[in-house]
Amino acid sequence: MKLGKFIRFVKMSLLLIIYNNEIDAEELKSYESIYEVTINDDFKRETLGQTYIKKASGELLLDWFNNCKSWVSNQRLYVNFVNSSGVGSVSDIYYSLQEKNDSSEMEFFLQVKENNQIINMVNGKAKKGNEVTVDILNPKKKSLSFPANILFPHEHLKIIVSKINDMNERSILSNKVYEGSLPENYLEITTFIGEKIEKVDQKLIDPKVENSFRNVRMAYFENQSETPALELTANINKQGIVSFFQYDYPTYSLKMNLKKVNLKNIDCR
Repeated sequence: MKLGKFIRFVKMSLLLIIYNNEIDAEELKSYESIYEVTINDDFKRETLGQTYIKKASGELLLDWFNNCKSWVSNQRLYVNFVNSSGVGSVSDIYYSLQEKNDSSEMEFFLQVKENNQIINMVNGKAKKGNEVTVDILNPKKKSLSFPANILFPHEHLKIIVSKINDMNERSILSNKVYEGSLPENYLEITTFIGEKIEKVDQKLIDPKVENSFRNVRMAYFENQSETPALELTANINKQGIVSFFQYDYPTYSLKMNLKKVNLKNIDCR
């Protein structure tokens, strides 16, 4: 079912849970949310002569909060896939990230199960100085270094959310980001922030959640490829809450629609 790239990029694309020193702390909310995962039947597949994913169903769970020193995110994606030959499989992906508020350090952990068997596990930590240094602890200990202009996930996305807050501005951004699922590489990410605004059913969100979500598209490039391995569409509000995800791959597309958001009260006084 060609889930490799889905596994590689899922954690980065789920990191639309963001911190921005320039935004009032009262605007950004700690929260937990749940999304329904389905196949995108409107997607035009490039599947001539290939087996492709025909059905998908599952849930995405996000839990994120600020512990007053760092933003912490815990995410689990559970999806049942059925391909065009009628063969099914179950993917269970757990990802955890802790990134300091000033983006000087981060720790990450990824575990991927397919049909209840662990097929990938990565954990490590990274630090910024004159360069970005990374210590991979699993699957094999290794130390790496990257140029100082490499961004961490929240650092990258706080740039995006600052543009989201300017509802009258269109933006195109391009950045290099290290996030750990490809332990020895970083990603080239091009982001287009559009003007389109969408709302959701008020019953799905807390009254304190701003019901105004801006459309953001992100293209992920690996190893200097000119073709994106993944294109992500997400609807995000200025509080960092996501109401919708769509993952577009060459042969299939997944949609993740919000089912419920619960705010979490974190007192850092």
